[in-house]
Amino acid sequence: MGTGRARTRRIRALIERHCLSLLALDLASSDINLASPSQHVVDFAVSSYVATIDRAAELGARWICVGSGRRHALLAKANDRLMVSFRDAFARIYDKAERAGVPVILENHPQGLLASAADITRFLDAEGYAGMPVIYDVANAVAIGEDPVEGLRALWPRLGIVHLSDSPKGQWRHDPIGSGEIDFAAIAALLRQRAYEGRIVLEILSDQPLKDIDEGAAILKRQGLAFSLAG
Repeated sequence: MGTGRARTRRIRALIERHCLSLLALDLASSDINLASPSQHVVDFAVSSYVATIDRAAELGARWICVGSGRRHALLAKANDRLMVSFRDAFARIYDKAERAGVPVILENHPQGLLASAADITRFLDAEGYAGMPVIYDVANAVAIGEDPVEGLRALWPRLGIVHLSDSPKGQWRHDPIGSGEIDFAAIAALLRQRAYEGRIVLEILSDQPLKDIDEGAAILKRQGLAFSLAG
């Protein structure tokens, strides 16, 4: 614990020294599953989120990002039963996050039970989380065949963060801006038209991330999106 606390202090000091802000902490979706049919798996996922919420509070993060588990890709009827596991697990995480002062922000995910903008809207309204903010990832949307512009419109009142990366149509990628087929001009036009005031994050997976993020930001700036370091 001592080593972990010391590490946390060092990370927080770096954030404060460079006048940055930590938007959200998340867990790798490949390691956890809030929608598992196994209670042991769900309990492990919840306990992992609980630990992450504590770390987020120590680091001063604004949100804890939560996905919607993993749906069964081959047995669609099983997903109704998986939703029962997810609903309970999500409520447990939500309660812990509220007590810790690090609210939950929900993200669309192509492998999750809540993959689309419509899925997210129905869940949040039905479960009493109408005021919960959302991360909308445009590449995750494209992976399920959803038009990112339409998804942004549908979730507009809830948007807290927009994740931008590129991808070929029909694939799930987080490639550099301009290397795929996502229409960022249309996305930028909507964000400008509606005077979006939330955060924009370039979530790019690359062997040269700093270069590709910098070049991606330059492309988006030419399309009318302004970027600055979050303070």
